[in-house]
Amino acid sequence: MQRRHNRPLALGFLALALAAPGPDAAAQAAPRGPWRFGTEIAFTDISGNRQLQLFQSTFTVARQTPEAFNLDFKLEARYGRSEHVEAARSAAARVRFDWTPRATFSPFLGLDWEYDRMRRIDSRVSGGLGANLNLLFREGARTTVSLGLVEEYVATAAAGTSPATTKSDTRLHSRLAFLRTLRTGVQVEANLKYQPATAQMGDYLFKADGAIRVALSSSLSWRTTYVWYRDSRPAPGVGKDDRTLTTGLLISW
Repeated sequence: MQRRHNRPLALGFLALALAAPGPDAAAQAAPRGPWRFGTEIAFTDISGNRQLQLFQSTFTVARQTPEAFNLDFKLEARYGRSEHVEAARSAAARVRFDWTPRATFSPFLGLDWEYDRMRRIDSRVSGGLGANLNLLFREGARTTVSLGLVEEYVATAAAGTSPATTKSDTRLHSRLAFLRTLRTGVQVEANLKYQPATAQMGDYLFKADGAIRVALSSSLSWRTTYVWYRDSRPAPGVGKDDRTLTTGLLISW
């Protein structure tokens, strides 16, 4: 399995070595308004519940005014076939609102929706609120701890002798986020998220991800991301873990 991961990793490190801008690149960039738009076209290597290679696309819209509020919207879709058989079909949407994100204490609201045919998730909807504790927040460097409460609804599809199910849970939300600029045009970030159900702590969702982003120009970047996701109580016949390695181009304006 390790051999299959070498190709996208090599692409990411090649971009880092050859394409990072010089120290004056940031100074040449024109000032930007509060609105941000981005599209990512990526190659993904997946192992876990399915093993395949595919392309995916992500679209983001954000209004960033850190002294007042940040509003982010993200839409993601993935589709793939392996040996003429559908092997991936999923979609996700996310909305985030952060009030005074530069403050030491910053309240937030969030709403997520997810569909994943391979994991038998017809619909997972979760919404919650909480607060960020910004241990460090400055240009090119952030460390944040988040705590909150999430209400979740999940509908799973029938498969074989396993019937369709629906359930709702209240979950605790905790997250650690880290971002650093290594040098001009090169950023690394890491996130850990843990969401246990309040009724049964053994029922939890866990996600760990890391990424490196290399600026190729003021609007084009190369990003390599690794995600490990665990659902401790998946639908019958579905594995607990999914691991995703993604490398691709990010266009922002």
